[in-house]
Amino acid sequence: MGDFKRNFWTRSGGFFFRLLWWIELPLAVWCCGAIWYPHWLGGQVVRGIATAFFAAAMLAILIAGLKRRYWLLAGLLLSGGVIAGWLTLLHPTGNFDWDPPFAKPPVAHFSADESEVTIENLRDFHYRTETDYDIRYRTETYRFDEIRSMDYSITHWNGSEPFGHIMLVFNFRDGRHLVFSPEARMERGKLYEILPGMFRRYELIFIFATEQDAIKLRTHHRKYEREEVLLYPTNTQPVVAAYILKDLLHRSNRLTECPEFYNGITYNCLSCMAPTAEKLGFDFCSTWRGVFNGFSDRTGYYTGWLKRSRADESYADYRKRHTVNQYVENLEDPPDFSERIRPDAAE
Repeated sequence: MGDFKRNFWTRSGGFFFRLLWWIELPLAVWCCGAIWYPHWLGGQVVRGIATAFFAAAMLAILIAGLKRRYWLLAGLLLSGGVIAGWLTLLHPTGNFDWDPPFAKPPVAHFSADESEVTIENLRDFHYRTETDYDIRYRTETYRFDEIRSMDYSITHWNGSEPFGHIMLVFNFRDGRHLVFSPEARMERGKLYEILPGMFRRYELIFIFATEQDAIKLRTHHRKYEREEVLLYPTNTQPVVAAYILKDLLHRSNRLTECPEFYNGITYNCLSCMAPTAEKLGFDFCSTWRGVFNGFSDRTGYYTGWLKRSRADESYADYRKRHTVNQYVENLEDPPDFSERIRPDAAE
């Protein structure tokens, strides 16, 4: 019996430390990214030295752990300390040299009874290319009881259906369309990359814009990524749409004072809407839907949230009909842009 117990614990201990080694390896790699990508240590030279030092230390621990197993526990504590320290020390500041489309966050001024709002820095850029544009901001006043409907938009890049960019469009009775687009706030001259976005490199900004800015930019000027834009009408009641818009505007004002990080996995353009959706009792942005947001229109179609004008239309046909590129991309500057991208309105 004694030999059995000794062999059992020997085998169990060996399995535990082998498992710990394989856990520690990706954790160490993740910590290297956490040191290298954010701005919390300053410039590239300082971050490069710190990353190299940590990588060398973790490699030594992993190698030593093959013979001295308890070194792995030391490595786990060290990498865990890096994560805890990183989360504690790193805070968004809002103070960078921002790219012009992200330089001015919107500011919402509500009336005393919050029946209407005046939005400053509503973006209305005129693009010739993605990087060549006229900087234009507008100040517009909207009444919440004038909201007629809300649309849901998804943008896919290069045919990548699981992932996309999410926008909401609020339609008013006077014919105006207000686009809400939550995005990673980019520094001047930088392009968004998925990997840095997982390590608190980017801050979140709520963009409010015209359709000629936010949607036309994607249908006409981002040709290198071949952006496919889908725009769906929803069954959201006007009073609910008004509540959503009002809450998003309040949150946008708070972002100016208390910046938040954007994360392409955990806090992206869909999941950042979860606090608003939860107030209405929805979990549309939760769990895997927040990550694979490109499939969210499929969920909306089968749950009946997306509005259908043809009862017998399949999801594939419905999706194809609401891909708006086909209606406008061959037109230089159509004055009826908003009407053209809404096939249901023409029926």
